[in-house]
Amino acid sequence: MLQRLLTGLLTLFVVISLTFVLLRLMPGGPFDQERRVPPAIKANMEACYHLNEPLWKQYLLYVGGVAHGDLGPSYKYKSRTVTDIVGEATFTSAKLGFMALLVGGLSGVALGAMAGLSRNRWVDGLLTLLGVASISTPLFIFGGLLVLLFALTLNWLPAATLETSAHYILPVLSLSLMPFSYAFLLTRTTVRETRSRQYVLIKRSEGLSEGTIAVRHVLRNSLIPLVSILGPLAAAIITGSFAVEYIFAIPGLGRHFVTAVTNRDYTLVMGITIVYGVALILFNTFTDILYGFLDPRLREESRS
Repeated sequence: MLQRLLTGLLTLFVVISLTFVLLRLMPGGPFDQERRVPPAIKANMEACYHLNEPLWKQYLLYVGGVAHGDLGPSYKYKSRTVTDIVGEATFTSAKLGFMALLVGGLSGVALGAMAGLSRNRWVDGLLTLLGVASISTPLFIFGGLLVLLFALTLNWLPAATLETSAHYILPVLSLSLMPFSYAFLLTRTTVRETRSRQYVLIKRSEGLSEGTIAVRHVLRNSLIPLVSILGPLAAAIITGSFAVEYIFAIPGLGRHFVTAVTNRDYTLVMGITIVYGVALILFNTFTDILYGFLDPRLREESRS
C-alpha cells in the first residue's frame, strides 16, 4: 500500500511538471485573445501573474503554491480563484460520473451475465453485438443522437443544463455508455469461462440447480475481475465527461477544461489536471489494494 501511494505521488508530480511545460509551449498566451491593449498595459498584466518571469521561476512559484493548497487565480474569471471554480465543478462532475458508473456498471453486469449464461446463440449474439457497438461508438456521436431523438424530435426530455431531475437523464445515459461496454464485455467473457471450470462441473454433478450454480458459484467468482477495471472505468468516465459536459452545457470539470484550453487559462487547466490526476491515481491505487484483498495470490506475488 505504501509503495502504491508513493508511486502515485511521483506520478502526480510528473503530470504537473509535464502539463506546466506543455502549456507554455503552446502557441498564444492568456492575454493574446483579449482586445488589443497598449504594450505597457499588457506587460503590467503579465507581471501581475508573474508571466514575465523565467520559466523555471514560474514553475517554482506554482509548485510552491500547490504545495500550500493554492491553485492560483484564473486568468479569465478574474473575480474567482481556480480553487473556487474547481470546487464547484468537481461536485457536479462527481455526481454525474457516479450516476453514470452506477447505471452503466449495473446494466452492463446484468446483460453480460445474461449473455454469458444464455445457451441461445441468438441472444448471446445480439447482446454481444450491442456490447461491441457500445464500445465502438464515440460519446459525442451517441450524445448527439440522444439529443436529436429525445429532445429535438420527440420533445420528451430537455437537451441541456441540470436544472431538474429530467435534465440528468440524457447526460447520464451518454456518459454511462463506456462503463456499460466495459462491464458487459468483461462479465460475459468471465462468466463463459467460469461455466466450464472444474468446480462448477462438480457442483452440477452433485445435483445443484442451475440457478443456484449460476448465482453462488458462477456469478460470484466472475465478478471479482470487475474490480480490476475500476481504474479504466474511472478513466473512461473522466475522458468522456469532456464531450458530454460540453454537449449538454453542464458546468462541470470537463466543460471548464475545454474552455480553459481554448482561452489559454494556464492556472485553470493546471488545477483541473491536478484534480483529474489525483482522482485517477486514487482509483487505481484503491483498485490495486482491493484486488489484493480479494485475491490473496497477488499479495503472495508482491511478497516474493
